[in-house]
Amino acid sequence: MTTGDLHEIAPNLVVIEGHHPHALWEDPDLPTIAVYRGERTLYLLDTGVGPEQRAALLRVAEQLGGAEEVLLLNSHGHIDHLGNNDVSAEIPAERRRHLLARAARPGLDFQAFFSRMYHRGVPYFDYLTGLSIDPAAVASMLRAVGAGPGLTDSDVADLGKRITELGITPALGKFVPSLLVDMLMQTYPTVYLSEETIEDYEDLAPAGTVRIGATDWNGWSLNGGEVNVLLSEGHSAGGVVFHIPEHRFLMMADETTSIPIWADSDPRNAVATARRALAMMDAGDLDVLAAGHRPLLPVRGDEARAVLRGIVGGAAQFTAEVDAALRRRSEGVTIDDLAADLAATTEPGSIVALLLRLQFPVFGTFFKLTLLNHCLLYDLPQGRDAAGAPTFRAA
Repeated sequence: MTTGDLHEIAPNLVVIEGHHPHALWEDPDLPTIAVYRGERTLYLLDTGVGPEQRAALLRVAEQLGGAEEVLLLNSHGHIDHLGNNDVSAEIPAERRRHLLARAARPGLDFQAFFSRMYHRGVPYFDYLTGLSIDPAAVASMLRAVGAGPGLTDSDVADLGKRITELGITPALGKFVPSLLVDMLMQTYPTVYLSEETIEDYEDLAPAGTVRIGATDWNGWSLNGGEVNVLLSEGHSAGGVVFHIPEHRFLMMADETTSIPIWADSDPRNAVATARRALAMMDAGDLDVLAAGHRPLLPVRGDEARAVLRGIVGGAAQFTAEVDAALRRRSEGVTIDDLAADLAATTEPGSIVALLLRLQFPVFGTFFKLTLLNHCLLYDLPQGRDAAGAPTFRAA
């Protein structure tokens, strides 16, 4: 499996592979994307980022033949899905159009957008306390952002010990959001959002009911139903999934995320999307499933059902574990202590254990920030502890 590899679903439908990162500052998190050739229209379902996916898009477009129209459909406003948006201008066509949901537009100012996401946590918790990162990984990260090449693992271990002894990690933690955003910007190849070509899906018409078999969605049906753009908004505001009836194919983009990793995530919507997709499978209206990051490649049958059930079950398990931890601390608990309690009590195969493994430094997410997003999303009661730190209680 390699970034930009092609996976043919049908002669006129091709999935272009993305990439899971090894570490945030070493390689970017690239989504899987897709290209579909309808009767007269070539549909680009996201464009990914970087030269491998760009070259693959152009190669597939040439293979599928000329079209009267190129229609670029963005799933949401995160840069990893938008980075090659200007590629549509390189594909021969009489007309071009480029669409994104209106609620996703704030993400286009991606540096400010992600800065707000990460700075949200600063008043509530310490980013560094309890974060376990191997000294070799920290040394690699520091070298990536400008430290001298002679910095060793033991240097970092000694420094970390001294910082802990001095009790200054809370002060340093306040710089983590800015550092993280800078790292994200450095890791990704140059992005070409093509903002000047973007129109809102809502410019076509207000979102309305799209019926697929016996399953109702909210969204837009394009070109007589060649492609259905279906609102989900679980992973992020304005998030959509794409349904291609001809091949009973659903491209879920990032709507397989049913944990509130971002401030505008709503797991309830991701769960509803997964349940509708399962209903479509039961009715024979869905055969093949792909997604931006999980699953990275197309899946069918029992494997597809397992992905969808995992979305539903993961959300329920995460909520249950967090709620149980909150109930154990009825007087209220800080996000720092809540994270420590969950890390100490969760089972090895649980969704919490998975999130702890996949958080920074692998992905640009932090478990504590996810917990904060959960507490704020569900408007859990807030208070202050004896030291004046913000706390949350079970509803």
